[in-house]
Amino acid sequence: MELFELKEQIEDTNIDIEYYKREIERLETKVGIRASDPSKEIVKGGRFSREDALLQLAQISSYLDDALKRLSNLNSAKDKKYELYRKANDYDRQIYIEKRLFKWSNAKISARHCGISKRTINRIVKRIEEKRNKE
Repeated sequence: MELFELKEQIEDTNIDIEYYKREIERLETKVGIRASDPSKEIVKGGRFSREDALLQLAQISSYLDDALKRLSNLNSAKDKKYELYRKANDYDRQIYIEKRLFKWSNAKISARHCGISKRTINRIVKRIEEKRNKE
């Protein structure tokens, strides 16, 4: 799996996590403790009971836990992949990943790679993108 595919999956997982957090917040307001007049309570009927909200809350909480575990696994996989590129001394690929995946500035990349110029960074990125488009 490529680093860019991992990044897409990480972004998708982050979106899922945000959705689950909003749903948990919404459901917690439905099942939360609140003052009410017992004479106005509906004894039977209703489309959405408190028990249903509690069941949904439990289910979404488990989805959130799964998504957080998946995010942790994807982040560790991404770090391991990047570490492989760094250890293999694939210089061009490493610069390309730093520029496109991590969206680092040219100054930061230059500082990490012995002061290479902006033009050299752009030339490396362009060469790798042309290679990827041919494949």
